[in-house]
Amino acid sequence: MDFGNSVKSKPLTLTTRRKKRRGKNLAISTYKRARTELNLTQEQVARDFFITRQTISNWENEKTYPDIASLIKLSDYYHISLDILLKEDTGMREFLEKEKVTKEIKPIYRNLIVIDLLVCSLLLGDFFNLIHLGVFILPILLLLLCSVSALNKLRDFDNSSSLGLKYTWQKYLSGAKGAQYSLVIPILFIILGVVFVLLKELYIGGIFILTGVSFLFSIFTKTKHQ
Repeated sequence: MDFGNSVKSKPLTLTTRRKKRRGKNLAISTYKRARTELNLTQEQVARDFFITRQTISNWENEKTYPDIASLIKLSDYYHISLDILLKEDTGMREFLEKEKVTKEIKPIYRNLIVIDLLVCSLLLGDFFNLIHLGVFILPILLLLLCSVSALNKLRDFDNSSSLGLKYTWQKYLSGAKGAQYSLVIPILFIILGVVFVLLKELYIGGIFILTGVSFLFSIFTKTKHQ
């Protein structure tokens, strides 16, 4: 679709493009001003872009941002160069930079989770005598500690920068989607502990129960401080 020919109007003047409004983000004024100067409604723009009117409204009010492909189409549609759009739109620049960082870090974050799960599986296998790690158990423990440390640093960076690294299941288990979901893991540990105790595996059962109780204490402490 040729967005450049869909609306016949003279390009925005340089003065209009560079106009600044105090107290308002330039990204909002740029998109909205360009649309209104072309005498277009949000519904018309949404129809030409095959998206919803709410999406256009979100772009103009900086609730969400267009992706690169949509940004190029907006530039052509509104007769505004990409340089001007990005120069005035500080929020958009930050969004694109954050999106790039997230795209580069996400695979590292995923790989660290996989390493942690694999290492924990090996340690559990050794604990239940399914495999025998022998002299390799110490370096495997060190690997787990390093991996967990790196993962925690990435989580702290994610929390401070809002990169959105966490997967949906992590948001549920961390309590971001509701405190009740964060109780699943500790309760599961406690139930498994009770099962082992009933099977007369008191040592193993005690470890599971203590771990579950520790998780519960951590969750309640965190909830109380919030």
